[in-house]
Amino acid sequence: MTRNMRNHTLTDEEKPSPIERRLATIMMADVAGYSRMMGEDEERTVQMLRGHRQVFDALLESHRGRIFNTAGDAILAEFPSAVDAVRCATEIQSALRTRNEHFPVEQRMWFRIGINLGDVIVQGTDLLGDGVNVAARIQTIAEPGGICLSGSVYDQIQNKLTLQFTVLGECSFKNIAQPIRTFSISEANGATLPVQPGRNSKHPGRVKHPAAFSAAVLVLILAVVSGFWYHRGNETRRAEEVARAVEAERQDIVDSAEETASVRDDLAEAQRQELEARQAAEAFQNQIKQDAALAQEAKVVQELAAAEEAKRQAIEAQRSAEAYQRQIKLEAEALAARTALERAELERQRLDLELKRVEQEKRAVEEAARGKIAAVPQQAAAPVPMAVDPVDLFDGLYDGTLCNDRHGNQRDKKCWSVLLKIKHGSVSGGWLNAQGKQAVLRGTVSPGQSVAITLEGWKPTGQSIDATLAGKWENAGIRVSGKWRGGVPVSGEWARVQQ
Repeated sequence: MTRNMRNHTLTDEEKPSPIERRLATIMMADVAGYSRMMGEDEERTVQMLRGHRQVFDALLESHRGRIFNTAGDAILAEFPSAVDAVRCATEIQSALRTRNEHFPVEQRMWFRIGINLGDVIVQGTDLLGDGVNVAARIQTIAEPGGICLSGSVYDQIQNKLTLQFTVLGECSFKNIAQPIRTFSISEANGATLPVQPGRNSKHPGRVKHPAAFSAAVLVLILAVVSGFWYHRGNETRRAEEVARAVEAERQDIVDSAEETASVRDDLAEAQRQELEARQAAEAFQNQIKQDAALAQEAKVVQELAAAEEAKRQAIEAQRSAEAYQRQIKLEAEALAARTALERAELERQRLDLELKRVEQEKRAVEEAARGKIAAVPQQAAAPVPMAVDPVDLFDGLYDGTLCNDRHGNQRDKKCWSVLLKIKHGSVSGGWLNAQGKQAVLRGTVSPGQSVAITLEGWKPTGQSIDATLAGKWENAGIRVSGKWRGGVPVSGEWARVQQ
């Protein structure tokens, strides 16, 4: 700084507005081959990106991340912790890898992720500066589905997360002044992440030392000048010193004027850039509002469609349950009718036998009266037994409930209605679960009144589950208990409503 510059004081208009800075962990995520995918099928690509973004945003929120900028398929997010950022990135790539497995190879969408810890400039809700630029640059050397970190992030997370890293060395990037130490995550949660070491790196591991080379050149120049001055005379030396002093003073004045003009130009340029940045920020905020409105509208449409589908499924489940109950009722009525017919037939047979016995006694009495045979005391005929199987005594329709008793507490019991039918010792029944799937009950009743029942049902997750129960038939009712596979107690109680 020259003397004229030191004497110049900036006015209030010339002073730049204060700039807020802070240290932040920045994550940059970008879709690999997005332009190609949009060229092949725009609608499919947008739908795929929406699905990926739902996974991305949910995991980002669970790890305290905040999206501060987006541009098409690119996402910029801020984290208060480097550990949170890396853990979130690995979970995102793992979740998206699982989601991609449900689509053909040519339709799969992969993110590249870069993470950097650095100083940033705060501008409203947006962040600017090299801290953001470095994250964007190192993202470009990650493979699709991979994660790259700067050395500042690696220094913070090493020995804190169970991950494997590949050292990519010092990589040079466009518009970044110094080479950046770069690492890639080669394994996360037991799954290998694709990496491509050093596409933009120049001799990873080698550190350039331009300052050392310049110092050596300067020492050499000083040595030459010293030798030159040693062999010159005192007068020549003094004359040259005066000439250099005059030239230095003149150059100092010229430099002062140039620096003053340069400062004014820089201030004007800074004000112009600030104005452009504000205008760009306002345009970006307007675009975000429009995108948010469209996303909200799409979400409402999707929720309405989901509600209609849930309503339709509930109606179908109710109809199926009503049809099943009607079928059980008709079968029970048919069973009761058949049982009544069988009993009527048995009663008819008994009456026929009784009639034959009476007729035989009548003939015997008539013959005795005519003197053909001697009258002898007649023994009372033994009653005709009814040909009824003991196991048929349990036949009928039974109404009751099954109950899960997970905690052994009456308040925590979860019960549901189940209608049983017993015919000739065989027990059958069923019910529909909350998802509309049919569950089945089967069992047997022995002449000794012991009951054995098996259940085949469904978990809320859609997995099948079974249980074995045992108990007794007594007082026209059934009581059984047992456990589901997995250990949860289950019990059942029914009373006969129709025979």
